[in-house]
Amino acid sequence: MSRIPSIALSTGLIGAGVLAWAFAARPLITNPDLDAPLNPLGINRSPYGEVIAMAMQSPIETYFHEGTGSGSHHHEDGGKCDACTEPKAEAMAATSKPSLNARLETLLTSLDKVAEIRTNPKAASDALKRHLRRQAEDKLRFAYQLDPAHYGNYNSLHFFLTEPAVGTRPELTPSAAKLAEDTIQYCLKQDQDPRPTLTAAAAATNILHLMFADSRSETPKFTPSQMRQCLELLDHCIARYHKIANEWDQAKSWDRLSTQRITECEERFHFICKIRDAAETTVLRLEQQSLPAQAAN
Repeated sequence: MSRIPSIALSTGLIGAGVLAWAFAARPLITNPDLDAPLNPLGINRSPYGEVIAMAMQSPIETYFHEGTGSGSHHHEDGGKCDACTEPKAEAMAATSKPSLNARLETLLTSLDKVAEIRTNPKAASDALKRHLRRQAEDKLRFAYQLDPAHYGNYNSLHFFLTEPAVGTRPELTPSAAKLAEDTIQYCLKQDQDPRPTLTAAAAATNILHLMFADSRSETPKFTPSQMRQCLELLDHCIARYHKIANEWDQAKSWDRLSTQRITECEERFHFICKIRDAAETTVLRLEQQSLPAQAAN
């Protein structure tokens, strides 16, 4: 067989294979059951993902404060204040220190502060604020996929979804409720750390708040019995926290956390308990209001 017919035959076979692949791949691409979430290197919901999610707190906070107008200040008159000149002063003072490591540390600290200082004399426009909020929201979604059990990331993303004035893609109740349900299911599967149970409890309180808001509408979708079930789920999360926290006490696992992290857990737990007591009062009131209607029927 000559060389030219061989090349033509190979090219024809390759073309036929590509054509067959194109026809066969289309049903697979359009199949929603095969649309798996992107998870490169399996980093989502892994220990590495948890570390990255924690590291993203600072940039998320910066974008959020700038986007809501509560972040680094600016000067309408173009003037400067002590906060603006502080990094420069620290950098100048660093040159008088004998230690090279100390000077380098001070320089890096000052550069980090400079990166977050707003020096534009004009206030941020509404378009820029919305863009910064969109950046914060996108980072929150990414951080949530990395670690759905992270208390701060979950609650912040829920806030973005339920507050139209803050979120750039307001989806309100359906999407926020789905987010809370997925968070509860994921967190209750974690049995080696008590902190995810606090995130699950926070998600349960958010569902209760959505139910309470719905009860004020003309045609409520949720009944007091459904609210009672959600309250029982919240109690289950709190009881699970007690169980795992006691196991950590016996194993002295709390010693592996910093004092700040332990204080955060205590504050979150007390806050959730207060929300739980207030929610029970509301559920009882709604149950009593529904009794006359049931008796009339």
